[in-house]
Amino acid sequence: MNSWIKKTKPKATFFLRDYDSPYTDTHYSHIPYRSEQAILEAAQVIFTLGGDGTILRTVKAIGPRGIPVLGVNLGGLGFLADTPPEGFLEHIKAIIEGRYLIEERSLLNCRVNNGKQSFTAFNDFVIDKAGFSRVIEINTAIDGHLLNSYIADALILSTPSGSTGYSLSAGGPIVIPQSSVFIINPICPHSLTNRPVVIPDTSLIKIRVATEHKEVSLICDGFTAASLPSGTELEFKKADYSVKLVKMKEREFFETMRSKLRWGEDFRNKNRWSYHNSESE
Repeated sequence: MNSWIKKTKPKATFFLRDYDSPYTDTHYSHIPYRSEQAILEAAQVIFTLGGDGTILRTVKAIGPRGIPVLGVNLGGLGFLADTPPEGFLEHIKAIIEGRYLIEERSLLNCRVNNGKQSFTAFNDFVIDKAGFSRVIEINTAIDGHLLNSYIADALILSTPSGSTGYSLSAGGPIVIPQSSVFIINPICPHSLTNRPVVIPDTSLIKIRVATEHKEVSLICDGFTAASLPSGTELEFKKADYSVKLVKMKEREFFETMRSKLRWGEDFRNKNRWSYHNSESE
């Protein structure tokens, strides 16, 4: 990218905010550094170099500014950051030439104790028993109607973007990112009849937690947001703003699912057995 900038002098200005990454020192040494605040104030598009966690951190910093984000995957799975490093330059060219799409992703807001604290999640919130050995009670109502009093280790409240994260690992459904829904998914509930529930994203979710322990944890996108005493009341609803992800026109969600989850691949040892061998016999 250094040589490309020097050679072509594109109609764009690039600045870098580094979080102690040797990758940026090696590949982007020609790009000047700026503070996070300076970049947020001036950026028209932000590129993240890392994994999905880097996008989550960037989205939190952007807040309601509405700056589009393109994620370059230097990590593992990369559901959100789905641009490979070898395709980064081509995607930059596409953005400069206007050959891209903006994909809106909904966020979930949480208000604690009548708004004394407020948090916003891109992927999910988790109400967790905070390492205590006993289960917690999570009384959950949707638009004023009781859904369930979960007796469980934890409860996940997930956006469509988060459906392929922790919720999926806990047996939740995969939801198309543009779906206007949220997912409520208990972790290790003490009832075989408790299953994940998908609700409209226009819903107001009210929760009251109870525990024999001194506190429970509210986890937002994988980080502990707050420690809450028993009896705490929480309200969850769709945030007033969304995340804008930059997507290339040739890339779509089902392709990502097939490549990341390796759908349709045959893992059997066909030298040992196959339908063709069975037919020949």
